[in-house]
Amino acid sequence: MNAGERIQDGLEHAGRYAARNQVKTIAVVLVTALIAVGVGVAGIQMSMGMTLYIEDDSQTATDWETLKEDFETGNNVFVIVESGELHDPETIRAIDRLDRRYAENIDETTTVTSLADVVRQGNGGELPRTEAEVERAIDRVRQQGPESAAMVDRLEPEPGTTIILASYGDVDTFDRGAFLPQRDSDIIYDRVRTETGLAPLPPGVTTTITGQPVFENAAFGLMLPEMITLFAGAFALIFTVVYLVMRAKVERGWHVFLPLGTAMVALAYMVGAMGVFGFDFNAIMLGVMPIALGLGIDYGLQIHSRYVEEREAGCSPETAAAVATRTTGRALLIAMGATVIGLGSLLVSSVPPVRQFGITSATAVLASMALSVTLLPALLVRFDGDGYTQRDPTDTTPASTDWLETGTERFTSVVTGGRPLVTLFVALLLVTGGAYAYPQVEPNQEMMDFWPQDLDAKNDMDRLSDTVDSPKVMYVSVSSETAYSPETFRELARYQRLMLANDRVNAVQSPVLAVQMANGGSIPETEGRLDETLARQTGSGMMSVRDPAQTPSRVLLTFYVEDVEGEEVRTLIDEFEGNADLALTGANDVRVTGKPVLNRNVIENVTAGLTPMTVISFTLGFVFLAFAFRSVRVSAIIVVSVAGSAALLVAGGMYVLSVPWNPLTITMSSLTLGIGVTYGIHIYERFVFETETHGRPPIGAAATSVAKLSRPIIGSSFTTIFGFGILVASRFPVLANFGVTTVLAIGLSLATAFGILPAVLTLASPASEDGGTTEATPAAD
Repeated sequence: MNAGERIQDGLEHAGRYAARNQVKTIAVVLVTALIAVGVGVAGIQMSMGMTLYIEDDSQTATDWETLKEDFETGNNVFVIVESGELHDPETIRAIDRLDRRYAENIDETTTVTSLADVVRQGNGGELPRTEAEVERAIDRVRQQGPESAAMVDRLEPEPGTTIILASYGDVDTFDRGAFLPQRDSDIIYDRVRTETGLAPLPPGVTTTITGQPVFENAAFGLMLPEMITLFAGAFALIFTVVYLVMRAKVERGWHVFLPLGTAMVALAYMVGAMGVFGFDFNAIMLGVMPIALGLGIDYGLQIHSRYVEEREAGCSPETAAAVATRTTGRALLIAMGATVIGLGSLLVSSVPPVRQFGITSATAVLASMALSVTLLPALLVRFDGDGYTQRDPTDTTPASTDWLETGTERFTSVVTGGRPLVTLFVALLLVTGGAYAYPQVEPNQEMMDFWPQDLDAKNDMDRLSDTVDSPKVMYVSVSSETAYSPETFRELARYQRLMLANDRVNAVQSPVLAVQMANGGSIPETEGRLDETLARQTGSGMMSVRDPAQTPSRVLLTFYVEDVEGEEVRTLIDEFEGNADLALTGANDVRVTGKPVLNRNVIENVTAGLTPMTVISFTLGFVFLAFAFRSVRVSAIIVVSVAGSAALLVAGGMYVLSVPWNPLTITMSSLTLGIGVTYGIHIYERFVFETETHGRPPIGAAATSVAKLSRPIIGSSFTTIFGFGILVASRFPVLANFGVTTVLAIGLSLATAFGILPAVLTLASPASEDGGTTEATPAAD
């Protein structure tokens, strides 16, 4: 007995055992599923933010965490203050009250900079009594040097508008036991809003609180209701589609939900796996449940359809369950292996949530396969009412009343199988166009593009970018054994000048600049005088200095840059690093970090894994099928004609519809491999069965295979299409684009399986080559 027969015997045994021990099987599955849900609920949290998409142990993540922990900065909240009388002393006092409330009453904030600090700087530490004195104070600061002028322009970007910048680092809010943990940005935003409301403002003065933490917090607040709405809509559509497609096949109408229920139980195991692995829900993981449900239901529909077919042929419920799991189960097992390999290729991604997506989806597929040959047979036999119409088992003609089977059979006989060369020529043209479009698909260039664009918080961010010349902040941490020495400060001053020469860099704030402003624009000659100057500047104010004793071997430079995006960010990062190599010859280490750096690394990580994932998934899938069928030829037919063609067509569709690469759409090739191979295996296995067992000619065998499998495959594909179709309506662009891409992947996999594969099988069959009607390539050859 070979391995293939042993596997089929094992599948048959599983199906027969479940059919005989229905209550025991159902009870074991339900108990373990409840345990899995309990584990998942206890360990899963909702999560969001840029750091999710970066390796925890990467240099980028380390630099960012060090900045927040050691320098207590990195996150910035902007408060835009507008007034028709901005330089009125009462308005300046109101700004000063806001500044003090943020600095003194919000423990997490480390620095607060405002126009009131500028006025104090230019007026001997006091606030003037007249508008003319306010304007003279601002002019004095502006005249202290180009760096000071840039600082004033940053704080007062246009007449009647000023900003207050509050910076903070980490906020200790970690709560592993809460599904919706309180976010640091939520805490800071609430406190800034509270303090703003408590500070009396003159008539006509308005405030707007904005910044990336504020926007991320607003988007995070939408995630849970979005998830509930999408899942409810997806499940409603899936129930409807399954019922409409499968109603004509089953004994009783509600039986159509048995395979769907099996797939949903698999989701319980998936949730348990998330809890065991410590995975969190995030915008990427929101796409897991629909894909897991869509892939999983295919297994249940195939077993259910074959069970019905055997029951109509006169088999007893137990025998029908055993035959269904033996015959269809083999194809499902091979399809599952290819799907898991496709999803497993996501492990090479540099984006952690993408790897989590692959592991979690693969877990759901494994659970769906196991349940389809255990739980589903038990349910089918348990609720079998012996109401199937018995047919002559030798009658292989599709029922004439089944319009779907009749239509697909005619289509295959006349179009794809009847004119295979024409079909393949048209397919080649379309696939070639997809191959051309593949490298033309562009990635998202900003993390902000992943999140909802119709929020008030997003409008405030856009307004900030339009109003403020420097809405983004980059940080340079310089390590040296003599960090606070005149020699190092002179090198740092030179580095600042080099960076300020870049049109994209508008201002800098640092201990070096504070010392220069307090010392007439120069660096003190001796270390003693430098220490005295630093001591005077330590504290609050426009050019305050953080106590050097807190980080004696490191100096932090804060640069305010324009709203740079895309490749320009990488160019700017390279210039920061290149000028550091040129100017900071005495430094031991230089680190460039900040939200723009994190954003750029995420975008680059997303696209970096695209080609390797595609190559690995298709290579491993091809090898796996070659071993499974013991035929390189069969593997090539299925992978190339269905999965490969569909993947290239999807790329073409993405290009036409302007769908970008993002952390979810880059899974396209893996999903297309899993879905396409699954459909292809079903049709190929049935094709072999028709040619070997019933002696059908290739065209007839292809037509019958498509007809017999039309309902379960179309039911599965339409279920997933509608399940994912609901994602298109998501307010999260990352999900909406994923919905479009997956609908394309499923629809085009269905098209290639029903269109291209029958044509290839018709031409490649040995029966076609020698004119015979009884020979076909065995499934095991």
